[in-house]
Amino acid sequence: MESKRTDTVQNPQSKAPASLGCPPGRRQFLNLTGALVGTAAGAKLLAAYGQSATVAVAAPAPRTPTGKLTVVTPGKVSVLDVQSANSVELNTHTYTRHILEALVNRDPVSLSIVPCLATEWQTPDPLTWVFTLRKGVKFHDGGDFTSADVKASLQRTMAQKGPVAPLFAAVDTIETPDAGTVRIRTKTPAGTLLSSLTLLRIGPADKIGTEGFFRKPIGTGPFVVTYWRPDDSLQLEANPNYWGPPPGVKNLVFRAIAEIAARVTALETGEIDLTYSLPPDQLPALRKNNELRVEAQKTFSFFVLWFNCSRKPLSDRRVRQAMWHALDIPTIVNDLFKDVGRPMTAPIPSTVFGYAQQTPYAYDPAKARQLLAEAGLASGFEPEVIWNPDSGPQDRELAQALFSYWSKVGVRVKSRDTERATWLQNLLALNFDADLQTNGVTTGDADFNLRRLYHSTAKRWGYVNTDLDKILDAAAATVDQQKRKDLYAQANKIIWDDAVGIYLLELSNNWISRKRVTGFTPPVDEMPSFTTVQVS
Repeated sequence: MESKRTDTVQNPQSKAPASLGCPPGRRQFLNLTGALVGTAAGAKLLAAYGQSATVAVAAPAPRTPTGKLTVVTPGKVSVLDVQSANSVELNTHTYTRHILEALVNRDPVSLSIVPCLATEWQTPDPLTWVFTLRKGVKFHDGGDFTSADVKASLQRTMAQKGPVAPLFAAVDTIETPDAGTVRIRTKTPAGTLLSSLTLLRIGPADKIGTEGFFRKPIGTGPFVVTYWRPDDSLQLEANPNYWGPPPGVKNLVFRAIAEIAARVTALETGEIDLTYSLPPDQLPALRKNNELRVEAQKTFSFFVLWFNCSRKPLSDRRVRQAMWHALDIPTIVNDLFKDVGRPMTAPIPSTVFGYAQQTPYAYDPAKARQLLAEAGLASGFEPEVIWNPDSGPQDRELAQALFSYWSKVGVRVKSRDTERATWLQNLLALNFDADLQTNGVTTGDADFNLRRLYHSTAKRWGYVNTDLDKILDAAAATVDQQKRKDLYAQANKIIWDDAVGIYLLELSNNWISRKRVTGFTPPVDEMPSFTTVQVS
């Protein structure tokens, strides 16, 4: 075991930043070994393994939850099971984070990793992570929160083999030496474990795997489920026995309003209090409304068109590159996403750790036709593109623009737009030629997208590149952050040059609320917490 040095740093703040979702208690300590992967301080601490630092945080003043906050998210939520097929769905995480909590969270402003159900963590050696659990925490049904619940939740998440499961591929054993300690041993060093654990929602060990649990999930969170109707609404009530400071509101309601005009009207009339991800053409009028507040925030999200690289003719890199050269992406972004998007210059957004800028594909229809001809498609071809309408701002207009540009070089698209459940089923089954969607690097670390989606073992996009596999494995297996950045730079270039997808634009998000709403901080990861929000 390496020697350990402890530095104690006093935090001058009297309370945690707004919207963390897990407010601090009186005697909490932040182990800075878990600082955001990619920051200078985090890199030093992680590279030192056992070296740790703690930050004492004072408890905020108590309050009584009052009033109701009504929020409309950008898309519908069909299921609340955040450990399986929907484990990377942003809206699902937004709903469930108020019910089920994680060991650690991400600060919405600094992006550093902060305590939640774990108060402290250490890495006594490169293959071991030890978490000290918060004492006195109860589930909504009165049961005690223990290490067994963490183990069961992580095991179920891994066994479900959903989109988030690959993030925990390095986990070897999960040990529970006592009720307040969890020891995770990994097969190889796992520099991404902390950021991945922000997505692990924890439920009671004896219930989380039972039929119907996620129809009314029980957690340790600040709110309790009172009503759930899929694709319609989730109604929550403040947890009177919450371990942390009480929520700002007594009732938190999530609603689904698919029509943009109806959502805007509901906001303007006061029927709802907050919404986000509205089309940019709606913002000028909303900014003129003195009763509304319009905020903007960079995000981890982007628009992408992925190819099924296992299907001919898209298995030919020249065909994929041709479709990219056929698009005037700067013009599309300027016309449809002014102020809320900018062309991508890598397979991941510039906000993400591991981003490395690449040379954009020039708009060159002649080159597109040349590449198609070289691939034996001088007369073009007819790919089928799947997409889920209303899953991102201006997505219908974006799809129409892409299809129009492609038609000019002989690529005649068969558009297959479906409701979300069908789209997701086709996506995971590789039942498509190309897939248009928004996507996000939910943990803020390149590993979340690059290894989870492009590694040969992931079996996503039908793409296989053993050289890339080695690079991604090496990046995940080291806690040397500069080495990880260098490796991800290589991975960025391979994916970009191979045109596994067309990386269209990275998104900023807009957050619009009634001015009676206070205490909200727009998060970069687009999974907002409304725990500290108040409505006057």
